[in-house]
Amino acid sequence: MIEKALIYATTSRGLLVFDEPNFPEVPIQVPGGTVEAGEQVMDAARREFGEETGLLGRKGFRLLGDSHQPFERDGVHHDLHRTYFHLPLEESLPETWTHFEATPSGGGAPILFRFFWIDIALARSRLDLGSGEMLGRLPSIGRYGLSLAESADDRLAYHRLRRMVLFEARGRFDYIPNEPEEIKEQNLSLLLKFDGQAIGTVRLDQKPAGRAIVRLVAIAPDIQRRGHGTALFERLERLARSLGINEFLVHSAPDALGFYQKLGFSPFEFEIGTSESVQLRKMIT
Repeated sequence: MIEKALIYATTSRGLLVFDEPNFPEVPIQVPGGTVEAGEQVMDAARREFGEETGLLGRKGFRLLGDSHQPFERDGVHHDLHRTYFHLPLEESLPETWTHFEATPSGGGAPILFRFFWIDIALARSRLDLGSGEMLGRLPSIGRYGLSLAESADDRLAYHRLRRMVLFEARGRFDYIPNEPEEIKEQNLSLLLKFDGQAIGTVRLDQKPAGRAIVRLVAIAPDIQRRGHGTALFERLERLARSLGINEFLVHSAPDALGFYQKLGFSPFEFEIGTSESVQLRKMIT
């Protein structure tokens, strides 16, 4: 049996995950690793978390549950036993940092890890090898959540908000919910929720060279100018980091220019023939 300890570390910003900058093909992961012979699984969780993140001496690990997963490697059957822990962390931690794991379990040279936060709803589908299986057991973390608009109810809310805010409120009644750009795999249709209620939308169109165009940002009319748009972009930037995106581009309506400038966007022309909008850019650090 292969014993693993995995840690869901959280703040109000979401779940702590990491990637490997020198191996971009490796999916994002949560901290954790192999339980050594004779080691208690809780001790392994503490050790692996410190070794991988550089955050030493943390306390407050809480058992979430465990799972068994059979698999075959080189013709030999194995049983993978994973034990999951929740670890609340301090809010003062940075948005991102790097750390070397000096002693990888497979041996070899130290491995560079890049740590960042991601909304829990988005992490479920992106964590390596099904390691998001216990995320549903985490306590509620923060009041906001940014997730893909995948379920029928979420798709209805997504299109309702966009149609109401970006079309009907501007005297337009030509909204097409399933236009071709909506179904491209690289274009992510995202829904912002507050206390479980859908309040905002955005679409992130991924482009080459670490760029993405931010499109169709909408916040429900009755709750605008209350910080929800800023909260949406905070979560969108975390998602961007996890996808290797380092540059946001946006076509701003003239009446939204002040909002984007407060978020750090500045004028930058990236497309020709779009004189009705103001083209802006923000670098993601």
